[in-house]
Amino acid sequence: MELDGQTLLHLGTATAGATLVWANFWRSALFATPRATTLEIDDGSPDAPVPSWLEQTHELLRSLGFSPVGTWVELRRFGPTRTCWGYVNPSQHTFAVVADSPLVRVAPPWVPPEPRVEREGPAARVTFVSVSSSGGFLLSSNFRRPGDSIPSKHLCAGLPGATADRLFRAHVRRLPELGDTAGTFTLDGLLSHLREWNASVGRSELKRQHAVGLLWTLGGLGMVAGPLVGRFWSST
Repeated sequence: MELDGQTLLHLGTATAGATLVWANFWRSALFATPRATTLEIDDGSPDAPVPSWLEQTHELLRSLGFSPVGTWVELRRFGPTRTCWGYVNPSQHTFAVVADSPLVRVAPPWVPPEPRVEREGPAARVTFVSVSSSGGFLLSSNFRRPGDSIPSKHLCAGLPGATADRLFRAHVRRLPELGDTAGTFTLDGLLSHLREWNASVGRSELKRQHAVGLLWTLGGLGMVAGPLVGRFWSST
């Protein structure tokens, strides 16, 4: 069967649209249900091995008084997984969460990759987290993040490219804004606090973070549906 130019154009448009949907649907799911990310312990040992890109940050965090508590995996519905490393500093009432910059964890070939949030910057994406006795959160990251500020409830800031020690100093300076700090300084405690953040004040940030994925998904669906609707009307 010979295909004319218009049919080839429609096929190409539909294929491109299907690719956009495949790559971004999981982000749309997270936009709709931010709690869809599951956190599961991967290695609960403080001696969990660290990859080469993390070694420098690992040693720097230890020099700042942080102790490793193990790793966990972020499982995203319909999407890629990501391994994170956790650290605690009880004397400063602070946790540290570290993941790698590309944010790509693709095992099976059919799982869509996660787009790079920033193509340049530190290899290790570090976030310091402190919680208050009233359920407030203070987060400081060395990458850009769409955070917001609710006094004593959700204090969020990004210092793109900052080293872990500079970021930690900035985080400690803001601790008084949070009020009375609290926390369970174990791996289980850290994951519990992160789940609580996902389910409460973090929901709005997660929705903003994945809003672009929703737009790409809707655009892809339009690219798939457009040629089909056009063919239908042309045949009637």
